[in-house]
Amino acid sequence: MGKIFGTDGIRCIVNTEPLTAETTLKISKTVGYLLKSKNSINSRVIICKDTRLSGYLYEPLITAGFISMGMEVILVGPLPTPAVPHLMRSLRADIGVMITASHNTYEYNGIKFFNLDGFKISSKLEKRIENIVLNKQKYAKILNSENNTGKAIRLEDASGRYSEFLKSTLDKKVKTKKLKIILDCGNGATYDIAPSIFWELGHNVVSINNKPDGTNINYNCGAVNVNSLCKKVVQEKADIGFAFDGDGDRLIVVDDKGNEIDGDKIIALFAKYLVNKKNINSKFPVIITVMSNLGLENFLSKDLGFKLKRSAVGDINVIEEMKKNKSFLGGEQSGHIILSDFSKTGDGILAALKITEIISIIKKPTNIMFDLYDNFPQIKVNIPYKKISEKNKKNIKDLNKKNKKDKNFRVLIRFSGTEPFIRLLVEGKKLKEVQQKTKILEFEIRNIIG
Repeated sequence: MGKIFGTDGIRCIVNTEPLTAETTLKISKTVGYLLKSKNSINSRVIICKDTRLSGYLYEPLITAGFISMGMEVILVGPLPTPAVPHLMRSLRADIGVMITASHNTYEYNGIKFFNLDGFKISSKLEKRIENIVLNKQKYAKILNSENNTGKAIRLEDASGRYSEFLKSTLDKKVKTKKLKIILDCGNGATYDIAPSIFWELGHNVVSINNKPDGTNINYNCGAVNVNSLCKKVVQEKADIGFAFDGDGDRLIVVDDKGNEIDGDKIIALFAKYLVNKKNINSKFPVIITVMSNLGLENFLSKDLGFKLKRSAVGDINVIEEMKKNKSFLGGEQSGHIILSDFSKTGDGILAALKITEIISIIKKPTNIMFDLYDNFPQIKVNIPYKKISEKNKKNIKDLNKKNKKDKNFRVLIRFSGTEPFIRLLVEGKKLKEVQQKTKILEFEIRNIIG
């Protein structure tokens, strides 16, 4: 086992390294040791999870690790990832933990850690944790010298606390239009809280994929596959559809005509209606990633006059750039949307609520509302691999560097930080040329990895 953390916390197939039972306990103890408050007698940790079956395995293991370090554990059950930093603040916790593999299917699970400020822990701290867990001598020093252990309690009103916070983000001056909304909960962490919030706000809500059984999370549904949502929106003649991923930190929208609206178009809408030009104190009010369409970049810079920055893929990278630049808005094409005035991480329900607010203000059909710019032709391919040598990793990186010099196309070749895939993106002005370029590059990549 050479590495524990990927681009978004820890993630792997259940019961494999680095998330075997033994290693999970080591990780939990180490995080507790490094992040436990030195000034507080009762250091607290919030532990949350999504709906996958293996949550029953990892929740007690992680709890035991923190308790052994003398910490008080508050278990909040299945809730979206963005609930963690909010609950940390309201309950004055030192550490937050989310047990999830985000958009992956149930065979996977993972852990995301949040620090005292409610942000995901830094890559520097991740390396410290890795160095201790993977070194027997260093790990042997992770001890609680006190005789007192911690304890665990289950918080029954966690869902209500988070729900009230989300509703408080809506502008009270805006009279909310009552909409017909289809919610695709992806059989994940939003299955109960999302339908409740939108119903309480007076909307006509129809929910699909909201019956998790531990194995159907993200399975051909939610933000990773909106086919069933597109059909349902048209069938029900709904105003809009919202699709969440397994841990609720991503959002994909379906308009009233059944068209899929990705994170880029959501960012464009928010940039137009939520970012106040007069009150901007940031040089880069909007942060997007290298995956975002050039059409979005042109809309933000040329049509709206915003300066923007592109970060590396991963919401943690977007958030880091937003913190550096005091940016209001950031996000990914995949549906992570960060509104820094309200949340420290991507929040699918929050983004959906703010969209309903904008609908109420501009009073246009959603297919017109999101029609803000034309996308450049863009093709994405996931190329699986089992094992890859360091030499071939270098060859892939060299291929990426070489193609970045091609002025006719925007090319990105990268290794996924969450799954064994090489991700290829090709973008250009003409679809046929993009298709041809994609075929050539896919062939070259497959040749390299054998």
